[in-house]
Amino acid sequence: MHDWVGWLLLLFSFSIVLMWKSIRDDTKVVYAIWFCLVLRHAVVFLNVYIPDATTFHVNGALLAALPVLPEPNNDYFNLPKWFADIFSLNGGVNYIHFLGFLYRALYPSLFFGEELSVLAFVLSCVVLVKLIDHLDLRRFRVGIVLFFSLLPSKVIFESVTLRESWQSLFFLLSIYCVIRLWKRPGILNVSFLLMSAFCMSLLHHGLARYAVYLVAIGIYWGIFGRKKNIRWARHLRFLFAGILIVCVIILTQKMGWFMPIYNAFKEAEGLRLAILSYEDVRTIYSITLDTSSVLGVVITAPIVFAEYMFAPFPWQVGSVKDIYILLESILRFWLLFFAISSWWRSSGEVRSCYSFLFIAVLGMEFVWALGTVNWGTAVRHHVPGYGVIVLLGAPRLILIMRESAFGMFGSRKVNTMLPK
Repeated sequence: MHDWVGWLLLLFSFSIVLMWKSIRDDTKVVYAIWFCLVLRHAVVFLNVYIPDATTFHVNGALLAALPVLPEPNNDYFNLPKWFADIFSLNGGVNYIHFLGFLYRALYPSLFFGEELSVLAFVLSCVVLVKLIDHLDLRRFRVGIVLFFSLLPSKVIFESVTLRESWQSLFFLLSIYCVIRLWKRPGILNVSFLLMSAFCMSLLHHGLARYAVYLVAIGIYWGIFGRKKNIRWARHLRFLFAGILIVCVIILTQKMGWFMPIYNAFKEAEGLRLAILSYEDVRTIYSITLDTSSVLGVVITAPIVFAEYMFAPFPWQVGSVKDIYILLESILRFWLLFFAISSWWRSSGEVRSCYSFLFIAVLGMEFVWALGTVNWGTAVRHHVPGYGVIVLLGAPRLILIMRESAFGMFGSRKVNTMLPK
């Protein structure tokens, strides 16, 4: 009976996709999302009875059990040191406070906590479908949703009390807000972009740094990325005023999220060295980041990024898990290959849109690459940005699968933004 909130959330998750007419009118998309939801709910049931990755849940439940929530910079009510350490300023702590708040208001149930992750997933599907419509890729709706949802690592990590499901949601939502800003400039879309990027940044200190650059690039491209003549005067006044207000808030609060490129590399090197001091040697990448000189960064950073994206390579496979990670890397390689192919064949505003999406997702992946030292951890870090990679590369891959007589995604033809 104590899982009643989780059961209500489970039932509610199936109705979310019916709230948008443009989605519920396409029954194939609704069934595809429901099918992916069933898989995630199955993982939730399995994990409730065979607990795994429950650290956030346990800490959130302990936080909810406190008589008074702890405030920053106090003695944490004389809690044990191991528990007090979780209240440092980082994304993990923010997520624990999020779970603790909901557990305190409702009930500290593992089932409920995992259903919250599934809720974030289904909302991500809604945002993804909206992005598909904005990019005129309706022809590939079902295929893109399935590619996005059925990757085994996503099914697992987005069905437990981990942050990846929410990171993926707010990253996609930030991208969606930029696309809306590009199509319809206005202060409202800028505000939504700032809010979604802020929520994303709360989930990881690396994403906090990345969010600053995403917002800057997104606003610049959203305003100046179109070639059509638009009256910008009034919009620019509002936009610049909003940006100024945000900058003042950031500076006065001393959030410390902005970081010069050089400092980012130095911090990443320190983090990598700290992780390497206790990581398993077998899965560690062969190249380390060298920040001793500009030349060292130029030489090692691309290799570090390539290993993060595609390791383990065939000669590095040493276990069954490595085989799966290799297969996932191969899929990611082909998605990126077809994404580049679509970008190369496109022109005008379509190419401009593809270019922004590339910059956004590769920027996020590069941030993860700087702080990741083994391909086991990389599998989890690939989850947040995977949706945009699918959005870019899956349409052409689906076309090739159709032309190869697989026919698993149907053959309905409508207008599409994808270049021929």
